[in-house]
Amino acid sequence: MDSLLPLITDTLNATALSRLVMNNAYVFPALEMAHFLGLCLLFGSLLIVDLRVIGLAPDVPMQRVGLFVRFALIGFAINLTSGLLFVVGDSDRYLVNIAFWAKMGTIMIAGLNTAYFVWRIKPQMDAGVATRYLTPDARVVAWLSLILWTSVITLGRFMPYVEGM
Repeated sequence: MDSLLPLITDTLNATALSRLVMNNAYVFPALEMAHFLGLCLLFGSLLIVDLRVIGLAPDVPMQRVGLFVRFALIGFAINLTSGLLFVVGDSDRYLVNIAFWAKMGTIMIAGLNTAYFVWRIKPQMDAGVATRYLTPDARVVAWLSLILWTSVITLGRFMPYVEGM
């Protein structure tokens, strides 16, 4: 991996997309704003969904939870796009950063948790099952979601302060 990493970073740095991201005064700040907007959509929506599943937001109608899941997916798509552009633009900084790799691993685990939610929990919610009658794993999935996505945000904030692997 150590010998492959310079090849990857050199290849990414040589692209026109990398030059656009790093050499245009407006692109990187616009990506930062998009990433923050995506984060707000993603985490804000998941917060509502997870708190509803846990039972701490009983006033949110179960039928509206699906709408928040859609907003979370939109937020994730924005973050995926802007995040990929960050990596292409400044691969020397991201690909050697342990906080970046920890964030990517946590996102993968959170993605598996989300897939389980969509496959197992959301159908119960769509069928109108009351929160107190959801399967016990629903609350575990919701708590895990909150913990994992909070960890993703925290690791993202660590990235500028952590160097190397």
